[in-house]
Amino acid sequence: MATKTKNFTNKKTKTSTVIFRIIGWILLVAIISFGALTGLKMYRDNNQTTDEEQSDINTANVDNNSIRSAEPTDEETTTPGNDAKAKTEELEKQQSKEVAKNENGLRIANVVLNEPYQADGKTIISSTITNIVETEGNCIYIFTNGPTSITRKTQVLPNAKNTVCEAVVLEKNELSAGKWNVRLEYKSKLSEGVSETQTFTVK
Repeated sequence: MATKTKNFTNKKTKTSTVIFRIIGWILLVAIISFGALTGLKMYRDNNQTTDEEQSDINTANVDNNSIRSAEPTDEETTTPGNDAKAKTEELEKQQSKEVAKNENGLRIANVVLNEPYQADGKTIISSTITNIVETEGNCIYIFTNGPTSITRKTQVLPNAKNTVCEAVVLEKNELSAGKWNVRLEYKSKLSEGVSETQTFTVK
């Protein structure tokens, strides 16, 4: 009986040993697998972070390059209004050399008075400074009929090639019936001139 009991105990011990070894192997495989998965995840996370950072850097570079290319150069910083003013000033400088000057040292303005016309009882007249471009100047229309004299002052309207004096509109009750003469006297800091006299009849 004693011998049989000993053999049973040895078999039980061997079985337990095998089970522990299997469990050990399973735990070892699980630990290795967990470590491998963890390392792989860390590697992927690290690569993803690096890619995102690189993408951000590239995006920042693109944005900076876009901003730089969109920024106006020193020659492009003028607004349309400033650009027009600069061109007018440049044209004025050029004309100051080309246009003849009078005894006062002022440029001789070629003043062309347009023919007066009447509409709805109103008398309308305008004029142009054909050889000068200026942004400032006085346009003075002078109407005369015998001893009667009427003066009207208007603003200049510069454009790319000349300077227009704003038109004068006189109501019917401002001019008595009869023949009238009108001329325009133009003067600025740089120029002056007088138009020929136009004659028209008010009925």
